[in-house]
Amino acid sequence: MSILFTFVPVQIISLQIRGYHCDAYGHVNNARYLELLEEARWKFLEPAIQNSSFDFNKLLFVVVQIDISFKKPLVPNQWIDIDISHLEFKNSSISMVQEIRDKNTKEICTQATITFVLLDATSHKPVSISNDIKEKFENLIQQ
Repeated sequence: MSILFTFVPVQIISLQIRGYHCDAYGHVNNARYLELLEEARWKFLEPAIQNSSFDFNKLLFVVVQIDISFKKPLVPNQWIDIDISHLEFKNSSISMVQEIRDKNTKEICTQATITFVLLDATSHKPVSISNDIKEKFENLIQQ
């Protein structure tokens, strides 16, 4: 069973694309997109990390799948926003949609669906997504 939470995109982070993000073709290299998206996920989770919200369960977040669509290139000095637009909870995985948008035009440059599982830090086995975990994620969206 799957529970989908769709909401107005939540802006997580704004960044300026720097020269070191780019390759010889003058745009962001595809591997760098993963770093930009990960930076936004860490920023999204930061309040829960600071409050040790997931520590009491000794949980690890592990990305298991990334489906990414490149729509427009990112170039040096461009300002971008990275948003999260929905979360989907399954039995032992959580998926989120992240979008990289041009800060000025609001056009979607990249869209990615990230799926991760929660692992028990001791056994390294997947943990079922409890209502408590869903609630913690809902609280992160509202912050």
